[in-house]
Amino acid sequence: MLAEEFMIKKIIFSFFILFHTSVFAEDILTVGTYDSFAADWGPGPDIEDGFEKICNCDLQFIATSQAGSLSSDIFVKGKDVILGVEHNDFDTSYDDNLWAFYDYGYFAFIYDSSKLNNPPKSMDDLINRNDLKIVVQDPRTSPVGMGLLRWMKSIFGDEYQYKMNKFDKNVVTYTPGWTEAYGMFLEGNADIVLSYSTSPFYHQEYEDESKYQALIFEEGHLPTKEVVYVRNEATNKELGQQFINFLLKKQIQEIIAQKNIMYPVNEEAIPQKMKSLIKPVEINYVKNLNAKELVDEWLEIVTK
Repeated sequence: MLAEEFMIKKIIFSFFILFHTSVFAEDILTVGTYDSFAADWGPGPDIEDGFEKICNCDLQFIATSQAGSLSSDIFVKGKDVILGVEHNDFDTSYDDNLWAFYDYGYFAFIYDSSKLNNPPKSMDDLINRNDLKIVVQDPRTSPVGMGLLRWMKSIFGDEYQYKMNKFDKNVVTYTPGWTEAYGMFLEGNADIVLSYSTSPFYHQEYEDESKYQALIFEEGHLPTKEVVYVRNEATNKELGQQFINFLLKKQIQEIIAQKNIMYPVNEEAIPQKMKSLIKPVEINYVKNLNAKELVDEWLEIVTK
């Protein structure tokens, strides 16, 4: 009888463990993104907390310090969702239910108005100046750096290589990513840094500082939109779709605007101080510029 009672208790205990595991097991959603999005000060932690409250899942951000790698086969392998791909590097013929734009902005140069009294008014003006130190990002590893090449190619066309060659003479360095470049600028190692037209919002909102301004060029500015998409190889596409829908909610769009320092796609979520920024004229962009060809041309210039 004791042996039978022991076996019955063991079966009941095992059943309880299996039942408990099946009821409370969490799905895991892995999201590949760039480091500033997932950082403690970025929107990632708030988004993770909010989504996990409604999804019964474990949301895991896996970050890369080089945002350009978000389009590489090596980085995306094993991820369910990729967040932060620049729209010019994404095939928008992808299944409409599996991707979305979640924020947007304009490439722009940032300067310190307390130090630079006569800022350039055009891209051509900037290129022809020889009194300015500029820091930009490497187009091989940074979407911002690649954005500059596309921007200049769209403006100058056949003169692109000549103009880039002149521009390169004022470049202090090409950093792997945005963080390094902006840090050099803030430390005073450059007069101008390539960034986004919304960058001044950060200083106004969190530092009560208005001296950092965007150069607004008369030729217009190249827009950039950030994409989030569910990979075809995702283990749980439905959960990935749920995550995309969550990112587009107004309260999450507000977090993205406040902490990713970009315009949210939901216009109602734009912070007041961001609304007060000058919105650049959108350039007539030359679409489908081949990234490899642009990089090859750039390398030929900078390695001379």
